[in-house]
Amino acid sequence: MAKLIPAKHLLLIGIVFAFLTIVFFAFPSSATKDKQNIALEITPQVIKESELSLFDSNLPPPNQASSQTVDNNPQVQLSSVPQANRLEDQLAAPPRPKFTLEKHSVQIKEGDSLSKVLSRYQVSANDIYKVSNADKKQKSLLRMRPGQHLEFSIKQPSGTLQDITLVINRLQSIHFKRSESQFDRAEINRTPDISQTYKEAVIHNSLFVDGMNAKIDQPLLIELANIFGWDIDFALDIRKGDRFSLLYEEKSLDGEKIGNGNILAAQFINNGRTFQAIRYETKKGANYYTPDGLAMRKAFIRTPVDFTRISSKFNPNRLHPIFKTSRPHRGVDYAAASGTPVKAAGDGKVSFAGKQNGYGNVVIINHGKGYQTLYAHLRGFARGMRKGKRVKQGNVIAYVGQTGWATGPHLHYEFRVNGVHKNPVTVKLPNDDPMPKAELKKYLPYAQNVIAALTNSNSAEFSQRLALLKD
Repeated sequence: MAKLIPAKHLLLIGIVFAFLTIVFFAFPSSATKDKQNIALEITPQVIKESELSLFDSNLPPPNQASSQTVDNNPQVQLSSVPQANRLEDQLAAPPRPKFTLEKHSVQIKEGDSLSKVLSRYQVSANDIYKVSNADKKQKSLLRMRPGQHLEFSIKQPSGTLQDITLVINRLQSIHFKRSESQFDRAEINRTPDISQTYKEAVIHNSLFVDGMNAKIDQPLLIELANIFGWDIDFALDIRKGDRFSLLYEEKSLDGEKIGNGNILAAQFINNGRTFQAIRYETKKGANYYTPDGLAMRKAFIRTPVDFTRISSKFNPNRLHPIFKTSRPHRGVDYAAASGTPVKAAGDGKVSFAGKQNGYGNVVIINHGKGYQTLYAHLRGFARGMRKGKRVKQGNVIAYVGQTGWATGPHLHYEFRVNGVHKNPVTVKLPNDDPMPKAELKKYLPYAQNVIAALTNSNSAEFSQRLALLKD
């Protein structure tokens, strides 16, 4: 191969190779030349706390980059860290909450208990015991009823019960609040706003049907019947065109009606007769009185049983349904379902309880002052009913039956005055104990004001009807 290359060319290649070798060894590379070790010395400096500030006056603002040279070497730089900016962000950020409160409201259902309700929300048995222990005397939590509410707060993530409230109704609640290792109990009672409301109605069908059509709540109608029940038999005496009006209390809370209070005054026009009643409270309690101060409550109730009809009236010359002979019927027969409760017509003492010929099972009560009542054809007697037992007006004494000479279940009721039989439907019943004279002096001016408020609220038609009756 060498023989093929001319001698001149070979000589030239040798010269070039020798030149390159000299250059390589005589001038080392820049990479090797620049390769050096740089030592950085950092001297610790103690800075007093009072000399610290959020921004160093010698440093540029944190939003601008800055650099420092070390040992005058421009190739080695220390970038300043924006520590002040990070500190400002930490101070401005809101603190993270360490816990949260979960609030719950649960309506009590049948079969629920405090333990069952709280266990559903992972409340510990220890907390349940502490709440129960705070209520061990009153036992309100044991007596909670379906429809009431439990409102409680649970601290998370610990699951600790913080407070619990038993809402009995809109006016009453019982609150339990955690105090260190126990719960404190407090009763909360709210007072409703009370206003006076007037309503009136005309009877076309019955007291309850027409009263409710006039938007009068049923409990008020029941109370109205109780007030006038000694003077009016609402099963027999009511006539089409009868009228009544009442002034009563209405309760509201936070602007919303929550119920009714007492009937303050009422008047009833029945079959051409006018009755007025006023509520008044004495030392013996609250009762209803006439404008003159006589008690509306009588010593006897007119009918001692809830009946469907009068099957046989008081009749001294009645034809007996079994014997077909003229025998006086000295009482009233009230047809009613077997087992219907029979009530004592007035306060008194039982003088007889047992069987008596054609009367079957009988109860006789002596009421004093010559008054006596008899109840016959009874299916059975109330528990403890015996001779010598004292009873109060309205106490259940027996039950409707068909014993003795009876053709169907009914109550045979007799009313006797000094041994003489009187018609129970029409007999004038004696008033209850009169109001004491000292109370009467206070009552009469009050009664005038209440009756004035009642009559001033009457409609024109109602007032006209009252005026016609007075004439």
